[in-house]
Amino acid sequence: MKISNCPICGFPWDEQEDIEEVKSSFAICDCCGCEYGYDDTSTYREKWLAKGSPWFAKKARPQDWNLEEQLKNIMPNWNELRFN
Repeated sequence: MKISNCPICGFPWDEQEDIEEVKSSFAICDCCGCEYGYDDTSTYREKWLAKGSPWFAKKARPQDWNLEEQLKNIMPNWNELRFN
């Protein structure tokens, strides 16, 4: 299965990625800063949101960024997919 957004915060990627590669890539999201394969869980999302959703790579933040719209792209079942 291919995905095109960060499963934690919904930030769109330039290209679709295979979900199996994402789960073990150790890449870091420019938006929420989660490291896939390490701390990419719904708990991380909750903590990130509780901190006020700070940008990890501030230069990557689009001028018209809208958190509510972006969160529509999260994968609510990511924990299940990640550990399977």
